[in-house]
Amino acid sequence: MTRVEPRRLVAALALLNLGVVVYYLGVLTTVGQTVDQELMVSAETLSGDLVDVCAEFVDLVAPVSAAGAVLVAFLIMFSNNRIALTLRVGIMTLGPIATAWILKYSLDRPNLDGLVQHNSFPSGTLTCVTAVVCTVYLATARPWRIVVAINGALLVLGTAVSVVVLKWHRPSDALGALLLVGCYALAVSAFPIRISDPRHSTLADPDNERLAQV
Repeated sequence: MTRVEPRRLVAALALLNLGVVVYYLGVLTTVGQTVDQELMVSAETLSGDLVDVCAEFVDLVAPVSAAGAVLVAFLIMFSNNRIALTLRVGIMTLGPIATAWILKYSLDRPNLDGLVQHNSFPSGTLTCVTAVVCTVYLATARPWRIVVAINGALLVLGTAVSVVVLKWHRPSDALGALLLVGCYALAVSAFPIRISDPRHSTLADPDNERLAQV
């Protein structure tokens, strides 16, 4: 374990505050509710045949997320710091999912625009997918992170678009989910751990040791 990185904690706090702003504007104001609803309806209307593609895409979310969980389990098994990595994985995965569930069933969505109202902020589906992607990224050794980042970003983007196009969630719900997971990811990554052994533990280059830190 190395020293805490305060800048990431500050960034996590900034995302948390931004999430509160998104909830206030998109859920608690009449203009925000109206615009949010119209954006969701417009996304379905303008997408055309994309609806079928999105429906097929979300069917892959569960198996891909399960595969990500299995991958994380293997990464933990071969890690030289299993306890710390397990703790990180647990917080990064369960934290956002539990928080999203609590928020969805505890936050209020007042009937301001006369539309059918039910709170769906933030998106649980997108929260789960994004949390798994971030968990795999944080558990992966640095040389392989670019691969995880590219594929994970495509998966998250596809899920975000799909839940809006299919009218599962409003855009503010999707944005709230991304901000929530981002907040957790920054907070967790502010406490770096070593996830791979240096090849030369005694004569290790300080720069290489720094790069081995997460």
